[in-house]
Amino acid sequence: MVKNFQDDDIIVMTSDGLTNMVEETNIYNTIINDFENADKVLIDKANEAGGTDNITVVIIKN
Repeated sequence: MVKNFQDDDIIVMTSDGLTNMVEETNIYNTIINDFENADKVLIDKANEAGGTDNITVVIIKN
């Protein structure tokens, strides 16, 4: 259970297949600017950067 989960808070869970290929700032900006498509966009970015590992992205918004 997540305590103190406030309105509009976002939880992001990813595998290293994403975080090793896409910089944290780029992940953040993608989620903020295009929440509805962020999961697919981030997976595409990781694949474009080489996609050397399995890529998992879960994004939850309260």
